[in-house]
Amino acid sequence: MTTRGFASFGPRYGQEPRYRPYNDRKDFTPRIERSSAFDHVAAMETLIDYFTSAASGIGFVVVTIGIVLASYFVARKLLHPGGEADRTLEVAGNVAVRVATLHSLILGLVYAQELDDYKAVRSNLIDEAVAISDVFNDVRRYGGPVTLEVQQGLARYVAVVVDDEWGRLARHEGLSPKAWQEWEAVYDTILDLTPVSERERYLSARLKDRVSAIAKYRQLREAPSLNHFFWLFWAPALIGLVIVSAAFYVYRPSRTHLVLFSLFGAYSGVILFFIFAFGNPYANPGKLQPRPFQHLLEGDFRSVLPPKSG
Repeated sequence: MTTRGFASFGPRYGQEPRYRPYNDRKDFTPRIERSSAFDHVAAMETLIDYFTSAASGIGFVVVTIGIVLASYFVARKLLHPGGEADRTLEVAGNVAVRVATLHSLILGLVYAQELDDYKAVRSNLIDEAVAISDVFNDVRRYGGPVTLEVQQGLARYVAVVVDDEWGRLARHEGLSPKAWQEWEAVYDTILDLTPVSERERYLSARLKDRVSAIAKYRQLREAPSLNHFFWLFWAPALIGLVIVSAAFYVYRPSRTHLVLFSLFGAYSGVILFFIFAFGNPYANPGKLQPRPFQHLLEGDFRSVLPPKSG
């Protein structure tokens, strides 16, 4: 699923188009300038994130190769290789195979779980942005003095998510209290609606449903940043890597053997890197940008967003 086309979010079947047609070149030019500026900033952020992620990946590979080789040489220094009668080679091989099997199972299960959670977060961002856009458009259809109040509240909410809340989630600080305040203000305004016609009653019920969905998506978005089971995975993963590497001590440190050990360490580092990257989708190296919310701000939300004070 991609984040392409978030500036429109519609129109849904039977609804009027979200954007007003441009009447002249004067109305069209500012949109082009804002879009170009946004694309330039987004490209720079993507480039920086790419190099940061690449550096982190190389670091993981180098560290795991170092762990493998260090474990191997320490084991050779501390343990005696034994003789043929001791069958040390056979015992070491059996231990390595059994530990490696468990180690691979742990890595595979955790990798699959983290990848699934990562994709769920990305999908949740889209759902939350769609819900916000629905409220923004439906309150315009409802009409009245509440329209601008709700739209401005949503615009402030999205701005806080992009400017403040994303960084808080990356630092494991949870959701922004200010964003909750903006959401509650919008929610209270919608609860106070007094519909008269059938159209207003339908829109009022729909607005309450969609604004409640925003709160649900917020809590789902926060969940990955509250994961406190870091060492429950990394401790057995690193211990398993050390044990498997140490079991290789029965083999001589020839060039071929060292290259193979290094390849084993490099591949382990790649898997561990991706697990680490997927673990926090709001920070590098696997950072998800708030593209859906940024596209909202670059669209109709910008026209109602109050200027920042100070």
